[in-house]
Amino acid sequence: MEQITFNSNPFLLSVFALFSVFIFSFIKRNIKSRKLNLPPSPPKLPFIGNLHQIGNLPHKSLYDLSLKYGPFMFVNLGTTRYLVVSSASALEEITKNHDITFSNRPAIASLDPLKGNGKDMVYHPYGDHWKQLRKVGALHLSSKNAVNRFHTMREEEISNMMETITNVSNVKGEEIDMSDMFNTVVTNIFHRSYTGSYKRDDTTTKKFLDWDLKFKNLMGYLSVEDLFSGLSWIDRFTGFTTLRKSTYSELHGFMDKLINEREKESFVDVLIRLRDEDKVDYDVKAVMEGTFVAAIESVALELEWLLSELIKNPEVLKKAQEEVQRVVGTKAKISSAEIEQMHYLRCIIKESLRLHPPGIVPRQTSSKWIKLGGYDIPPNTKVLVNLFAVQCDPKDWEKPSEFIPERFMEKNIEFMGNQGYAPFGFGRRNCPGIAYGMALLEDIFANLLYRFDWKMPDDSRPEKLSMEEVSQFVVTRKYPLKLVPILRCGDNE
Repeated sequence: MEQITFNSNPFLLSVFALFSVFIFSFIKRNIKSRKLNLPPSPPKLPFIGNLHQIGNLPHKSLYDLSLKYGPFMFVNLGTTRYLVVSSASALEEITKNHDITFSNRPAIASLDPLKGNGKDMVYHPYGDHWKQLRKVGALHLSSKNAVNRFHTMREEEISNMMETITNVSNVKGEEIDMSDMFNTVVTNIFHRSYTGSYKRDDTTTKKFLDWDLKFKNLMGYLSVEDLFSGLSWIDRFTGFTTLRKSTYSELHGFMDKLINEREKESFVDVLIRLRDEDKVDYDVKAVMEGTFVAAIESVALELEWLLSELIKNPEVLKKAQEEVQRVVGTKAKISSAEIEQMHYLRCIIKESLRLHPPGIVPRQTSSKWIKLGGYDIPPNTKVLVNLFAVQCDPKDWEKPSEFIPERFMEKNIEFMGNQGYAPFGFGRRNCPGIAYGMALLEDIFANLLYRFDWKMPDDSRPEKLSMEEVSQFVVTRKYPLKLVPILRCGDNE
């Protein structure tokens, strides 16, 4: 009987070899899959994933889910999977052990035009080029010299705001829209800081604030591309693509105006000089747009929450006013040195930032597997860090839902994304304008407390003040903050 061998049949040998490779790969893949310990996930529906479990306030919905599924969980928004981080200890593990891994930002359709030609500071991928851009921001946005350079402009705009409020306070019982007031003064300050202008431009400010309403409307739109990457063409039919194009076209025109109006040594002038003379490779307009929009939204928003919390907590308001009065005395103006002595005021700001962070911080991991909280996290995972959950974690904060500024008198916590506190983001990718933003908050807030008492319109009780939220670019008040200012008696009038 003839013996058949594989050596005498090359075709069978090839089939056997390919089959063996296939079987080996299949077994290896299944063994690896069984060994992976992925984060838990709520049950999802076909196609839409967990979208049906996310309400109008995503930070609250994700927090509720995390109470059941833990500080690290996967949620599927459409066909896009996200890792949701929801506790102080979870964030601390990221910042201590995986900071670089979490230093990229994911693509978001509604914010994509802010990238310019891909050489911006806010959305540029982490790496040597981003470090160069970050250095520019650190030197010219967040350094003490940068803060001091625009001090006179801040003083003038705050003084103009105080004068406007004083005129209103002279009309007994007349209310003022403080939400609009804060947006106006912050826009004026940043406009002048960017251009170095010695005078305010009310027309430009009005145009920007009108644009800002359109921007928030855009952020409220549902982008199919973010949820179902293969169906991005649908955005053209829903009108999203057209709205995005027209909205950002206005912003580009606004930034062109700032560039053309710049004075020597303004922020924009420094950016252009570094690009042209020092050959720093970045998109000036994109850097301007990303920082300008984020700064105005976050600072104006926080001023609204600050004053809202003081109205809701009159005993805190009284204590803060006593501190300001004690430090300033009867002087006509408040100096930076005096603000440095207002420790309770700074605690109030920190507590407001804890209770009312901007919302959810999006990140994306690098192209490698990592272990996090005992779980296996795949490469290029999109991440949502829920600051609301992190900063209200009962393991780190006693009575986390209550407004208690005194907790920061005992805790020496700064804005670096540890100890369950990250209102300006965390790690290498935190906000580059912390120093400038805090200087603005402290200056405006101290003046408001020093010169005015505040009450609800129609003598409504403080507890009647609505604190409802709405989620847009950031989490903001649902209704404008309207209050009655009362000029304080004394030598500071």
